[in-house]
Amino acid sequence: MKTIHHPDYRKLIGWLTAERKFKKMDQTAVSEAMGWPNHTLLSKTERLERKLDVLEFVQLCKVLEVDPKEGIEILTQEKPTI
Repeated sequence: MKTIHHPDYRKLIGWLTAERKFKKMDQTAVSEAMGWPNHTLLSKTERLERKLDVLEFVQLCKVLEVDPKEGIEILTQEKPTI
């Protein structure tokens, strides 16, 4: 399975998208702060059509003013066993 389709990656991108929306930042403003030429890269990332690399992840967290460690915790949380 490609990591872009992994459930944990989906949760991570979902968290970043929710943080962006919570802060009422549109894709254009975030993309400009990231130094991207337009909002297409962010849009594709949020639609899981493009994979975010680790440096972009950290930069995006800075733009959204969230701690990247929170996102890593999403990936490292133990899943409850039944």
